[in-house]
Formats: sequence, C-alpha cells, structure tokens
Amino acid sequence: MSRVVFATDLHLTEGHGGLEAFAVDLKEIAALKPDLLVVGGDICLWEPGAGDQVQRLVADQPFPVAWLMGNHDTDRQGSAALFDVDFTSRFGSRNSHVDVGDTHVLMLNTCRLQPELEGWRNVRAEVCPEDLAWLDATLPQLDQDRPLLVFVHIPLATTYPERRHADQNTTDVWRVTNAEAVLQRLSAWPGPVVVGQGHLHENEHLHQDNLHLISLGSVCGRWWQQGDSSRCTDDSPRGWLVADVSSDGIDLSYRAAQAPADWQGEIVRLDGRRYLNLFFGDPAEPVEILQQGVWQRLPRPQSVAVDDTFFSVHHWPLPEDCTQDRIEVRTSLRGTPWLIGSVVEK
Repeated sequence: MSRVVFATDLHLTEGHGGLEAFAVDLKEIAALKPDLLVVGGDICLWEPGAGDQVQRLVADQPFPVAWLMGNHDTDRQGSAALFDVDFTSRFGSRNSHVDVGDTHVLMLNTCRLQPELEGWRNVRAEVCPEDLAWLDATLPQLDQDRPLLVFVHIPLATTYPERRHADQNTTDVWRVTNAEAVLQRLSAWPGPVVVGQGHLHENEHLHQDNLHLISLGSVCGRWWQQGDSSRCTDDSPRGWLVADVSSDGIDLSYRAAQAPADWQGEIVRLDGRRYLNLFFGDPAEPVEILQQGVWQRLPRPQSVAVDDTFFSVHHWPLPEDCTQDRIEVRTSLRGTPWLIGSVVEK
C-alpha cells in the first residue's frame, strides 16, 4: 500500500494562526507515515517571509513533499513573465509527476495570472497551453494499469459558484474555465482516477465517468479571521486528505487537524432543524442511521446554508422523530464501507 496526504491552503502568516498550528499539523501528518505529502497551494508567498518559514518547517520531515502553486502564491503586482518566479525558484516546476508505489501522482497547475486585476481576482482559473502540453507529454509515459492521483489548486469541477450565486467573472476565479479539456484527457485513463482540489476551503464530492473529483477542506480553515480553532467555509474542521492506494483500489479519508481520528461528523442545528454533518460524506453514497434497531436511509442532502454566505453539501436532514444526542451512522466511499460508528450532537 502507498499513502499520499494532500494538505492544501495553508495561508501562513496572514493575521491570526498559521505557523505554530501548522508545525503541530506536520507532526500529525508525520505520524500517518505518508509516502508523499502534496502541499496544495496558497502558502501565501505574497506575504513576507512565508516561503522561508514553510521551507523551514518541512525541511526535517521524514517524507518527501510535492508542491502546487496557489493563487495566493503569485506576485500581486507582477507581470505574466514574473508569474511563478518565487514559487519555481523555491519548489521547482509548477507541474510535476511522482511515482509512489502502486500509483502515479500528478501535480497540475490551474492558475493563470491576470496582472491587470487587483487582489484575489488577479489569477484566472485556467490550465495554460504550456501546462496542458505538459499533461499531454506526461500521460502517455505512465503505466495505465496503475491508479492515478491528480492534484490541482483551483478545482476542475465544483458546484461552489452556483451555490454562492457568483457572476461569471467570479466563477472564472473559482473554477477552471477550460476544465473540459483536462477532464477529457483524464477520463481516457483506463483505471481509477481521483482528483484532489483546493482553493475553496470545503469538502465536496463529484463524479464524472471514471473520475472522482474531490474539493478538500483547508489546513487553515479561516484562521486569519478566527484563529487556529477556526473551521472551513462549509463548517467542517480544518484538515487534510489521506489517500491509501493498493492493488485493490483507492481508499480515502479526511483527517481533522488536532482531533481524534474517528471524529468524522456531528449532529448540528440550523434554523431550528437537526442535521447530520458528515465532514467528508459523499451525497452519491447511501447514509443510514440506526433508529429503534432498524437502519434508516436518510434523504440525499441538498445545499444547506451554514451562515449567510457559505453553503454545505454534506448536511443530511435528520427525521423529526430522531431526538437522541448520539446516533449510530453507517455510509461508504467509492462503494466500500467508510464510516460505521457513533456521531454526537455538537
């Protein structure tokens, strides 16, 4: 078995939280004994000292590290020619490939600088022609009998813009504009493909052909607003993806930072109604709770507002007659059992 950890959106040095918390996070990641850690971008290289500090933190780790560039890792006032100088001089090419045991791991750049725009809109979500050419040159060289893990910063597929009622300009910042070109190439892969995605600080599962596309909660949550204990935008705890790959397939889990490994969800109240918030739950999979000795399937979740701005896709409405503060839950991921255990009220 090979283990790959995907930890994305660090946002170091931005106000409260960051460096001290991430140092503790790295100890937890090291305890998982990964064969590779993929850092999914938004280190925040535009913050003074962030690059030096993250390099110092990972220097003595007992595992190799691969890097993606995020939209917060480019020069705010730079030109297209200076697009990735700071990133590539520290971390190497913005596209890379690593063989990890039984799997191929690809890091694909999805950021294109728009220097004429200010702030977070100065990066467009796009796979540039040279990045697409790299993908075309790389895929034919790989053993197609192996599973494929692909990691990107800005998602290839997500319903986030629609849930936020975004205009087209904002959507072009949040989701890759030419994603179909990439998805067509990945769909031709004969084996299983998992695409891990960052940028949006939330967990979401989507499926297309043989592709399983997953947006991941962030390492930082929103600690520039709320400190180290902050949560992600979808009310999931900050954390990272663990992908275990073997000849039998790909097993996935989401590990909450600085929390017990079995903490996978909770019961919450929103607008007077109770919901089961499974942080990494997949709406395409059945979710059941034990009621009076009988397993009862919950209806598929709809988009639920967790505050005035953000909407979760992993809150399952509980039946009105479900009043206990602890329930037994079972569900699956990729068709195999994922969670069988107790969930308590927040």
